Parts: sequence; structure tokens; C-alpha cells
Amino acid sequence: MNNGKCDKGHSQEQHCRNNRLRRGPSSFHLQDPGLVFEKIALKNGDTFLDLGCGGGDYSLHAAGIVGETGSIFAVDLWPEMLDKICEDATAMGIHNIHPVVSDIRKKIEVSDSSINICLISTVLHMMDFPTEADSLFAEIKRILKPGGKLAVIECKKEKSSFGPSLQARISPEELENSFGKFGFSKSDYIDLGFNYMVMFVLSQ
Repeated sequence: MNNGKCDKGHSQEQHCRNNRLRRGPSSFHLQDPGLVFEKIALKNGDTFLDLGCGGGDYSLHAAGIVGETGSIFAVDLWPEMLDKICEDATAMGIHNIHPVVSDIRKKIEVSDSSINICLISTVLHMMDFPTEADSLFAEIKRILKPGGKLAVIECKKEKSSFGPSLQARISPEELENSFGKFGFSKSDYIDLGFNYMVMFVLSQ
């Protein structure tokens, strides 16, 4: 059970701050990565897209799952973030991560129908969701293969001592309503403690 503590007993807020200082923005250590990737169900040879990858923890973890025959596209607005991910990947002997600089609110520089699974983790609440979401969701639809999967991790829409304001938080129902317009169907909801994850499948 997620009790808001990491293995060393630090609060989630402390862990989040420490991780940001170490690698850059990432929600990776706010929940159980094993559970996240179990539900995402990546396979050897898959093509995985990490949208708004920040510190790159999800990309680096996924790279080991998809193997040399798979590919990871790490997408972020900030080139310096991607440079750090590439440095870390090289140090770890990982060679299947492709950095992509894109403003995902406008255009994702990835080919049509090329992605098996897309993850967008704790990014949507930083956008102007009512006005910018439709453009992003249309882009995600464009780049996913028919039957491709989308995983969205967001902060629960409840008051908390840290994280985004309550007004900025997005409920699972809001996500389902928004993605439904683009041919996505909800396939699963996973409680991650402070956050939640919703899985969607794109109609074939």
C-alpha cells in the first residue's frame, strides 16, 4: 500500500524535491514504478513515447524493457533536459533513446502511426487544459498506431500540502471526456497513492 513514504521514510514532498535537484522534474519516485510499468505492459521491441519527459526516469526505465529492438522517444521542450538524459543513457550503456525537442501543446515531432505506447506523466496540469488539450490529444492520436495505448498519470483532484493547486488538477472523468472525443476508450484506472493513472486504448 502506498503510504506516502519512500523506502527511507522521507515524505513524498521531500522525495520529489530531492529528485528534482538530482535529475530534473519527474514524478517517477512519487509512486511504485514497478506497478506503473506492469500496467503499461511494455514488451520487447515496442516503441515507447515519453511526452514531457523531464528528468527522463521513465524513458531510462522503459529502455531496458523494450530492449535493443525497441525504441524510446523522449520528448521535452527543454534541450538541456534531453542532453542530460542522453548523458545518463550513455553512462548506463543505453542506446535506444531518441531525444526530441517539441512544444507538445503545438506539435510533436514524431512520425504518424509510429508509437505503441505513449506516457504523459504529471504534465497536463501544467497546461491550460481547457484551451490546449485538444491540440495535444489530436497529436497523440496521430502518432499512435491503431490499437495503441496511452497512459496518463496525474495528481488526484484533492487538496494536498504540495503539488499543483486544486484548480489546476484534472479528474479521471475530465480526462475520459476529453480523450473520448478523439477515439480513445478508457481501459483501466490505477490508484498510485498521491497520483492516479488512467489507461486508454485508441480505436483501430
